[in-house]
Amino acid sequence: MSQDPTTTPTPPDDPTEPPALKRHVLEMHVPDPSRANDAFVAWTAGLGGVLAVAFALVLRLGGPLPVYSGCLALSLFLLGLAVRRYFFDRFPEVVAAEPREVVEEVRVPVTAAVDPRDDEDDDYALIKPLERRGFLTRIIVGAFGALGISLLSLVPSLGPNVGNTLRQTPWARGVRAVNNDGEPLRPEDLAVGNIASVWPDGAIGFERAAVVIIRLSEPPKEPTNMAWVVDETVVGYSKICTHAGCPVALYREQDQSLFCPCHQSTFDVPHACKPTFGPAARALPQLPLGVDDEGYLIAMGDFEELAGPSFG
Repeated sequence: MSQDPTTTPTPPDDPTEPPALKRHVLEMHVPDPSRANDAFVAWTAGLGGVLAVAFALVLRLGGPLPVYSGCLALSLFLLGLAVRRYFFDRFPEVVAAEPREVVEEVRVPVTAAVDPRDDEDDDYALIKPLERRGFLTRIIVGAFGALGISLLSLVPSLGPNVGNTLRQTPWARGVRAVNNDGEPLRPEDLAVGNIASVWPDGAIGFERAAVVIIRLSEPPKEPTNMAWVVDETVVGYSKICTHAGCPVALYREQDQSLFCPCHQSTFDVPHACKPTFGPAARALPQLPLGVDDEGYLIAMGDFEELAGPSFG
């Protein structure tokens, strides 16, 4: 189908194209170069970098807190001041006007759209940042680089690497179970339905190693590890609740349950201390129990599961 050459095609509608508004500069004040300001920026940035290095040195040498903290605070203040003054005369002061009257909307194709900032009549777009001496930029970048490197000196102060200490306790093969007075415990010391809080010998008070020993009225059931049960009824479980780390200090003989008084988590002892009530989601870890040549209760190893609340 032929097209009449005298007919001008209608541009497609593009409602996203706003009408072009031109801004015109009425007044522009270009600040004079200031050697004093440049010197101020250079000295404050340089001194800020030196103080950042001093902060790291004093911290690593074990200096007093007021000294290295003062160096860091003053360094941050000077660097902030240097950046502020760096941009003080970077741009000219401009008074510009922009038309506010309603103009007729002209819709043009996207390919024909013109950025108002590129329009020759829009002298606002001709405003450019003033040239700046390159050495000032290098000084500021170098000072902030020194600050960033100096902050690495804080890493050792975070403390030693904990390694696997959160998963291990002093319980090990052959370690005796002792009470708060350090006295070892024999299985026959526990009557049916009685419990005893014990610690690893030599580690009394090590919180995550606290264990409660219980003599049940009958052998425990699955999924209890029967190889870790002494005299078929004496079992040991972590005393630290798997919910929030509170001590599971109460035993209800009627239903043979351990009870955490903090958040009411309840654990079924005959069934491997699985949680039956409350917020705890994991069973209390079972301690491998045995007896030594003298008949005292000992551990046959550490917990195979994490004692206490989950982490990570």
